[in-house]
This record gives sequence, structure tokens and C-alpha cells, in this order.
Amino acid sequence: MRKIGIVGSIGAGKSFVGTLLRDRGFRVMDADEVVHELYRTSNDLRAVIRCAFGPYCLTQDGVNREFFADLIFRDSDARRRLESLVYPYLTQAVLDFFEEPERPSERGIRFFSAALLDRVPEIVKVLDEIWAVTAPEDIRLKRLVARGLSEDDARRRMETQRMNALPSHPNIRVVENASDEGALWAQIADILGNV
Repeated sequence: MRKIGIVGSIGAGKSFVGTLLRDRGFRVMDADEVVHELYRTSNDLRAVIRCAFGPYCLTQDGVNREFFADLIFRDSDARRRLESLVYPYLTQAVLDFFEEPERPSERGIRFFSAALLDRVPEIVKVLDEIWAVTAPEDIRLKRLVARGLSEDDARRRMETQRMNALPSHPNIRVVENASDEGALWAQIADILGNV
């Protein structure tokens, strides 16, 4: 089973690449979805988050997203503290995902999508390849504004992620997502043909 990581800055289209792969039968684990599920279901994780940030940071079905969105984009120490609590749980979930039995539609490939692969070195170690999804800054900004963010908030989030580096890995492929779905899928199909 080949294990491929998909990484990309906010607005680059990493999630869209995951959707295209899912639509064609591949299994794609999305870090954001897994983390939100852990926030809902992991009593151990909820307890350590409550101890670190107080009871107001949790809701019945997860965490107070508004509280954390504001906090982590303005306070890098708080972001690092939250990540240090969450990443061990995320890492274990991803390693378990890669060990699950293969389905015929997977064709020997399984994907993990995350904005910040550089922060989970234990996962990077098991990946055979990383796809870096990119798009020009102006296109990323338009996409974020179309999602409902103000232009200032979108720029702030893009700037926060500007510091994120690609993880060190011997097999990194760039997937440029600056055009339409057809062009994007053509790139992906070409890469899959070479995997």
C-alpha cells in the first residue's frame, strides 16, 4: 500500500484534490475532519484541552471553533500548545488508517491530506510521497473570500501559513491548482500513472 500525503496552504485546493480522488474511489483521510472527530469523541483529548484552555473552549459536540480560530491566528504560542496536545492523537489515527485492510478501489494507494504535514514528522516518515498543492496568492485570496472570509481575515490566515515549510521528504510532487477541474485532474491522473 503506497501512502501519499497531500499538503497545501489555505486556499490552494488541497481539499478539492482530496474530493477528486474520493470521487474516483480512493480513500482520503482529511486531517481537519479527523481532528474535529477527535474533539467530539476523545474524552482524553477533551480533558487535556479543557485543562490547558479552560472549560469555555469546549462545546457539547467538539470545541468552540470561534474561540480557537481567533486565538490560534493571533497567538502562535497558543497554537503550538494546542497542536502539541492534538498531534499525538492525530498521528495515531493516521497510522491506524494506513494499517487498515486495502479495498479494491484503492488500487494500492491511500492518501492523507493536511495543511501542516511539517508538524507531524511521525506521519511524514511513513509516507512514500508528498503532493504539494499550490496556487498563486491572488487565486487563493479570491477562493477564501468566496468562502465567506473578509479580505483582511483571508490575508491574515494566508500570512500565518506563509511560514509553513514543506516537510523534508525525498519524493515531493507539485500539483498546480490555478486553472479548472479538468486541468487539475489531468495533472493528478498523470501523477497516478507514474505512481
